[in-house]
Amino acid sequence: MTFDSIAAVEVRALVRLSFLLRMMTLLASLAGYVDQTLTPVAVGGIFFLTLTSMAGIAVPTVPALLQRHPSLVMLDALVMTGLMVALGTDNPLVLVALSSCLVIGLALPTLAAALSTVTMVSGYLVASLSDERVTPTFLADYGFPLTFVFVVVLGQAFRVLAERKRQSERAFAELISSTVTAEERARLARELHDSTAKTLQGLALSAQSLPHWITHDPGRACAEAEAISTSASEAVLQLRSLLSTLRQDMLDQSFHESLAALARDCTQDAPQVRLSLDLEPVELTAPSVRYELLAATREALRNALAHSGSDRVTVRLRAVDDEEVLIEVADSGCGFAMDILAERERQGHFGVRGYAERLELIGGRAEVTSEPGSGTTVRFVAPRMGLREGTHV
Repeated sequence: MTFDSIAAVEVRALVRLSFLLRMMTLLASLAGYVDQTLTPVAVGGIFFLTLTSMAGIAVPTVPALLQRHPSLVMLDALVMTGLMVALGTDNPLVLVALSSCLVIGLALPTLAAALSTVTMVSGYLVASLSDERVTPTFLADYGFPLTFVFVVVLGQAFRVLAERKRQSERAFAELISSTVTAEERARLARELHDSTAKTLQGLALSAQSLPHWITHDPGRACAEAEAISTSASEAVLQLRSLLSTLRQDMLDQSFHESLAALARDCTQDAPQVRLSLDLEPVELTAPSVRYELLAATREALRNALAHSGSDRVTVRLRAVDDEEVLIEVADSGCGFAMDILAERERQGHFGVRGYAERLELIGGRAEVTSEPGSGTTVRFVAPRMGLREGTHV
């Protein structure tokens, strides 16, 4: 349901309440006819008011019909004005005019509402001031017409408030959408900078030195050319990996389904490895959290397949509590001593540090446990709603 339709529904609900008010005031007015004779005009007026009240209450499309055709509301106001002129302002049916004023305020634009209000007030004053049977009083002559104006203004005020509410909700939705778009752009820029851009930069430097090595050391030139080819292949793989993650993180798909698709995709080229999935359907909608968790899991799976030598890899997903989720990637391979991580980083391997940095971006944390001969377990814990205040380092 759009914001426009939501505002329209609110206004239409009040229009229906206006017809309920008409029915109630009509029933109250009939009590006033106990000691009066019903004239043909009064009977016709009661029939018209009863018919319109029942239609407004029972037929759901009537409020929308009045909004699409304001002339029907103005016609109703004219009929009500005619009844006041014909029957006099001391007639019990005058009370029903309040419902007409409320419908005018809710359903008509400002100019049409003003014209209809002037018509009704003028009709009332003409009927009141020209009726010699009625003793002039300020309340009867002017208080009741002022009440007409007040009710119309009340209806218009609600109409304006509903419109402003709709505009505020639309502006808020656009702000949220633009914020999400900006975050997505920043994330893609970060991914390209941290992976592909660095590889391409190294390629450019190697290519610049290639003419020198061709002239002075052909053997070194061949080695540099081979390194350039290898780096170019890595850049292609990094771009494909980024595109693969973007395709797999379908926001209209539940997160555990996206995680299962990613795990199967990562292991499809390793038939000797048995993939075990233990995924709890955890609600996770924040795009940044989903993306970083999928990217970190993909890296953990690739490390397990490349280095563990295990024939089995398990991926688990579960809710820690109402605020956090846990992903665990475990293998039963060769494992490693944790104190070699510093040496691995000096050799240019930053896989474990990469986990931690990804999780820090979303206010989460990464943990790696391993022992030689006992396999490796990587755990990612992340807040469901994304970065929490004070957690971003």
